Amino acid sequence: MMAKDHRAGSKVRGDKLPAILMASHLLEGDTVFLGDSGWTMDPTAAKIAHDAETAAVMEAEGKAAAAANTVIDPYLVPVDLTDHGLPVARHFRDAMRQKGPSIHPDMGKQAEFTPLD
Repeated sequence: MMAKDHRAGSKVRGDKLPAILMASHLLEGDTVFLGDSGWTMDPTAAKIAHDAETAAVMEAEGKAAAAANTVIDPYLVPVDLTDHGLPVARHFRDAMRQKGPSIHPDMGKQAEFTPLD
């Protein structure tokens, strides 16, 4: 028996917007974000849903990618936007996933991207 996805069918509206779509890459295990041109590890390139209709389209893309075994556990993440328009997750768990490993953030894959701070 498969575990029920507790995020399936989530409705994002009101204080849950804006939002980005976050998932885990199935083969690499990296945190990825839905961008304008597919999945990216760069959190600054994440597509941002400012309305419920866009959020629903993004969520459908995530479900399709999960069905195609590209990603696992895609879900919408409410974000705040920095002064530069970059999305920063509101919940600390998602913010930590977004920043990458917390040990030596100056090294590894996360060091390649613009800091969200």
